Amino acid sequence: MPREFRADIQALRGLAVLLVVLYHAHIGPFAAGYLGVDVFFVISGFLITDLISRQLEQSRFSFLEFYYRRAKRLLPAAYVVIALTTIAAPLFLSDVGLREFRNQVIGALTFSANIVLWLQADYFGPVAERMPLLHFWSLSIEEQYYLLLPLFLVSVPRRWWLVGIAMLLVASLTLCVCLVTWNPSAVFYLLPTRSWEMAMGSLGALLPIRPLVSAALAKLRFPALALLLLAPMGFAHPVVNAALVCLATLALLRAPNWDNAVVRGMRRIGDLSYSLYLIHWPVLVYVRAVWLAEPPALAIYAAVAFSMVGSWALSRFVEEPFRRGYAMSRVRLVSGLAATSVLLASSPSLAIAATESKSDFATIRRINYGLGRACDFSLGSPPQEIPKSCQTASRPELLVWGDSFAMALVPGLAKTVGEGGLAQLTMSGCLPAIGVAAVSRELASPFSLAFAQDCIAFNDRVLAILKNRPEISTVVISSPFDTPVSGEFILLKRNGETFTEGELSLYAAVEGIKALVEAVRATGKRVVVVAPPPVGNFDIGDCLERKARGSIMLGRYSDCKIDVSEYRRRRARTLELLNEAALKADVEVVSYHDFLCDGTKCKTEIDGKFLYRDSGHLSYEGSEIIARQTNLAERLIRAAR
Repeated sequence: MPREFRADIQALRGLAVLLVVLYHAHIGPFAAGYLGVDVFFVISGFLITDLISRQLEQSRFSFLEFYYRRAKRLLPAAYVVIALTTIAAPLFLSDVGLREFRNQVIGALTFSANIVLWLQADYFGPVAERMPLLHFWSLSIEEQYYLLLPLFLVSVPRRWWLVGIAMLLVASLTLCVCLVTWNPSAVFYLLPTRSWEMAMGSLGALLPIRPLVSAALAKLRFPALALLLLAPMGFAHPVVNAALVCLATLALLRAPNWDNAVVRGMRRIGDLSYSLYLIHWPVLVYVRAVWLAEPPALAIYAAVAFSMVGSWALSRFVEEPFRRGYAMSRVRLVSGLAATSVLLASSPSLAIAATESKSDFATIRRINYGLGRACDFSLGSPPQEIPKSCQTASRPELLVWGDSFAMALVPGLAKTVGEGGLAQLTMSGCLPAIGVAAVSRELASPFSLAFAQDCIAFNDRVLAILKNRPEISTVVISSPFDTPVSGEFILLKRNGETFTEGELSLYAAVEGIKALVEAVRATGKRVVVVAPPPVGNFDIGDCLERKARGSIMLGRYSDCKIDVSEYRRRRARTLELLNEAALKADVEVVSYHDFLCDGTKCKTEIDGKFLYRDSGHLSYEGSEIIARQTNLAERLIRAAR
């Protein structure tokens, strides 16, 4: 006999999708509203395990039937959303965004979106808000679990089910806890570190519950619900929050069926939860694309309302008809889904070809690695010497040291530095400093403890290389210098062979820059610091491309220029840091401000050439234009001391 319909489970789905939507829309206090996905994971593990175990007990389980029903339930609505998102993509996405979107579509169709997105973007970073199919990562994890769970339950004797699932839960949770500070992005996106949540639901479905336990769980409903609302506010460690949410969800799943006015109201949202989850994210991405930054509140509320209406239509006319048994033979349905998959997989390429511009924006906005990608040193591999590909002469006289902002300086300097030549030693995200680095307070950030330790090792090696390269006379230090003055980071400091953590401060940051300058001067070199270029509250490269393509743009940033007062306000702490460092370290800080800005605005293009490739980094052309028109190489050599 099938399990009775649980209105409370459907209501729980409604609560979960609301948490996710409000988080993505930046509405309310749910700073960790993404935990709604964890609720979905537990529910999915619970229901699928219950379904398969019952069918196995009745000797009527079929792999073909199981996967056919999953495909019929999930794919039609997902395919409609992918198709509509693809049709709209050329109107809202940049050329670079369209090419990334093509990979997202392939990932969504092959249930590998979590892996594709892990390689493309940090879920919590600004780039993620420009990926229309980002939310398919969670659906891919569920599908991967659905592929493996039936194999386990069929091949393992029933008496080992509980032990096997429990071992999976413990192993996955242990892996999650151990890796979260070292590779938070992998922990977030990949099945091995997320399967414990679905395994918790599976365990709940297999555990026998006696009447006394069921009655006790019924009394825990309100505390569990309170926990589901409090944990997404982000009060504790992310893994702790996730564990609390999963435990609360499991308690509600194993409590007796519950029905009241609130449950019935939330159930209506739960009925739309899958469609609403599918629709809301691309709608929000496209609305934000039109405004280039965070839209006004009215636009966000309108996007959420549109998503609600769209989810009702998708559920009413697509999801429900297929779920209830759309009048179509299995062969026709499966062949239709297969043909649709092929069509959808090729549709982004067709959209790119149909909207191809005379300008190669992908090349114009390519990542600026300076002399080459090999000069962006990766984690765990600090340079032992300057590679030949990272210097323009056999005995370069100038060294550029820093992070990705330093890389962006190099193309222009390389073209204008002359016969003296330059060398490049850079590592993305790594603040040029000696013995210290910044660690993000957000565990899902790429600026993890492991990254900070690698950054310190990288800078140690740069200093060691400098000591053995007497021909280098001038060292150019460049960085956005924003992490040292941000409350989102803490200080990691090396003390001998150990590391200690402490609070970052303006004083500590100034002392760090001073120590760096003194360490370089101790090797007999002269030093100059380059301030980061002016930035706005929007993606400048994306704005310039949309402007060139004639795309829809609304809001205050539609002219793609940087407002000087806003820039000074947003970067006030960084500007103060550089001023203090210039005084304390007796070092010249060279800025582009006078060249790019007047009293009110800073230009972002010259003669139609993009100066920026993204929200702050110079493009290859921009680097060269600025270097030539400001005589930057000569200016830096002259200013160094």
